[in-house]
Amino acid sequence: MRGVIRIAFRNTRRQMKRAVLLGGAVAFGVMVITLLNAFTSGAVANIKENLSYAMGGHIFIRGTELTETGREVDRIGDDHILRAAVDTSDPRIRSIHRRSGAQTTLIFGSRAASQWIDGVDFTAETELARGLQIREGSLDDLSDPQLLILPAPVAERLGVEVGESVLVRLVTVTGQQNVGELRVVAIIEDTAGFGIATAYTSIKYLNSLIGLAEGEYQSFNVFLHAIGDIDAVAADIYRAIQDAGAPAERPLAGVSSLEDFEAQGMEAFGAMFGVAMEVIAEEPWEGTKFSLTTLNEMMQPVVAAMSVLDGIALGIFIILLVITAVGIMNTFRMVMIERTREIGTMRAFGMQRKTVRSIFLWEAVIISLAGGIVGLALAGVIAAVVGSFTFSDAQGLEFFMDNGRITFLVTPGDLIGNLAIVLLMTVLAALLPANAAARLEPVKALGAHY
Repeated sequence: MRGVIRIAFRNTRRQMKRAVLLGGAVAFGVMVITLLNAFTSGAVANIKENLSYAMGGHIFIRGTELTETGREVDRIGDDHILRAAVDTSDPRIRSIHRRSGAQTTLIFGSRAASQWIDGVDFTAETELARGLQIREGSLDDLSDPQLLILPAPVAERLGVEVGESVLVRLVTVTGQQNVGELRVVAIIEDTAGFGIATAYTSIKYLNSLIGLAEGEYQSFNVFLHAIGDIDAVAADIYRAIQDAGAPAERPLAGVSSLEDFEAQGMEAFGAMFGVAMEVIAEEPWEGTKFSLTTLNEMMQPVVAAMSVLDGIALGIFIILLVITAVGIMNTFRMVMIERTREIGTMRAFGMQRKTVRSIFLWEAVIISLAGGIVGLALAGVIAAVVGSFTFSDAQGLEFFMDNGRITFLVTPGDLIGNLAIVLLMTVLAALLPANAAARLEPVKALGAHY
């Protein structure tokens, strides 16, 4: 085998110009698919990272209680079950955040706009600013309990600027109307493309507006050190809640496609960012019912959209490889014709048919591997260069980037899969000429003139 590879390598060097052309075509295809795969993987990772800061966690547990009339109320009053279920000494857990939220109507002068507001404990969520893109104002001083961090489209609709106050009208958890006043301290870029154009205020003040007592809240958020631990930690917490005897559900678990998400998940998604509405429980329960949702589950529509891009990239890659395969087949057919007398000589000295075939196939493998390695190197250089630039003015694309930088994330699975496809296509393209060369009879091959 070593002798066959040595001969194949020598033959490749003898025909360097052809090898460079074929390897260049392979390199271009590998470069394109690697960059596209790395871009989509990096974009998804950046979205998850940015959303985790903006939403205050990776795992979200909301509580629902029943009033005496059977009405469902979003509230966590007694959280001893959650505190027991979430082991804060677990090295995978970074911090715990408590939030509340409300669908509100913001009023400024004669203008009004509907807006979801999250109540945040800014002393605990010190890294919230990492998930927000500030357009105007500052997050340096968040001590005002009636502050408001407002998305830019809503600020423009209201005509409000940093430093001005707006009225906020909302419905309490028990269904009463209430009004408050908030002062805009910062205007942030829009994230409505993901259905979460969220404004932020102090959780203490928001709780007072929506009728929650001191110590009560609506969402228990778990922030992890590594996004890759989300599913495992969520499963442990959910199991612990069930073992404690509390009613619990995972409304988005098992939703794997955009169609399933639209059919089954929008109600759960609306529970986190939706419109306040009166719901009467079909089956009553005791205490607090918990609903657990993870960032991975909520990201399913985005992942599905990115998968479409990956599919398009794979289609382009295969088309490029088919074109390259045709070129490889024709090139090796010409090589076979040019080497007919050489093949006849080797066959006359006892070389077996399978050895002749192996030499041709190993030449194809060498060209394919060399092209693949060059393509990966080029993709790495391009990714490093593009990733070094900061696109601070790319409005609407902030959540796809890491602090204004495009991230390329290469996974071993993509690399191995792409190289395997390249090798397979190249070997298949060279197989027909290789078989033809192996079938040459020594006498006829020695007497051939080309």
